[in-house]
Amino acid sequence: MAEQDDNAEPEAAWIDFLNVDGAGFDRALGYRLQGLDGTGTKVLVLCADPVRAEALNAGLWTFDQASFLPHGGANDGAPGDHPIWVHHEEPPPDVFPADMIVSVDDAEPADWNRYTSRWRVFDARDPVQRDIGRTRWLAWREMGQSMAYWTFEGSEWRLERRG
Repeated sequence: MAEQDDNAEPEAAWIDFLNVDGAGFDRALGYRLQGLDGTGTKVLVLCADPVRAEALNAGLWTFDQASFLPHGGANDGAPGDHPIWVHHEEPPPDVFPADMIVSVDDAEPADWNRYTSRWRVFDARDPVQRDIGRTRWLAWREMGQSMAYWTFEGSEWRLERRG
């Protein structure tokens, strides 16, 4: 049996690149995460730093006054008490058994293989984030990874391409 590299990118699962396109991470991501509410999916929203994580966590409470998106962050109790956990650190699987990773900015999980679903969220209007998104897309494509590219318009996500 061949040895598995735990940090290697998985081959079977898709990765979705989500371009918020200037709409704001909390608003765009909030609408996307709403589709998972009630499915039992545990989602880790991994941010690059604690300030970003706290701002996104707060924004997910207010992105749409007509909506309720259950989630939590560093000041909201234990990760396991929430279906969506917004943080700058990846909790161990026994603390928060996430099915899905949502990587914001340049945040990288220790092990992509841990997750069955993966999203990389960025804003292509920001040159730094756009470059990060392009670099990641090209690297994953070179590895033969199945990917999809989505853009946010109004209050909906639109699939632009699969590759």
